[in-house]
Amino acid sequence: MGRVRTIRRKPERGRNYYLIDTCFLANKYIPIKVAPSPDEKERLRQCAAWWREITVQLKAGRARIYVPDVCIAEAFKVLAKKYYLDKWFKNSDEYKRARDKLSRDLRTHPKDLKATRRSILYHDISTSRDIIIAVDRFFEVLMKDDKNVQVADFILLATAKYLMDFYDIPRASLHIVTLDGDLRSGIKKVSELPNAYDPTRPADACERIFV
Repeated sequence: MGRVRTIRRKPERGRNYYLIDTCFLANKYIPIKVAPSPDEKERLRQCAAWWREITVQLKAGRARIYVPDVCIAEAFKVLAKKYYLDKWFKNSDEYKRARDKLSRDLRTHPKDLKATRRSILYHDISTSRDIIIAVDRFFEVLMKDDKNVQVADFILLATAKYLMDFYDIPRASLHIVTLDGDLRSGIKKVSELPNAYDPTRPADACERIFV
């Protein structure tokens, strides 16, 4: 039986769990207007559409977001690269606004943590021993096809397996969101992993995936 390539806005049971990569996280904080080309602007629009959908689900208690800690660190690196190297941000104020928004979303006030009903935007996952050991199982699958996969990508895959094994999240409820084409195609070859979606691909556009 083939994989179902849709995500229910209102899951019949539990929540939708989103495991997101560096670029999808960083793109949330990059204003569309700063992108240097129509194609790049469209990629940011498609990511923004997914973020709007996920945010609605979060507010309704129907979703949870997980991010490996290494991806959080790299998201700040992506924003810095867009300013210092790619020159997307025209001045330091634009860059600072994007960086500060990301930083604010990552922080949770102790008062909120103690609340009976806590609302946490991102649940960061530390790179534990179990995740590091699990990285090895994906090396052969992805690297034998000469995929350009970085260490952070392997950690993302190992984190998905970790969430299913130790958090008991059903595979059908866990959704990997990545803008990395090599990583996404590699995930397809690992039957034990959940679906991976790239919001910038027409096949994974928000209006096609969410039902």
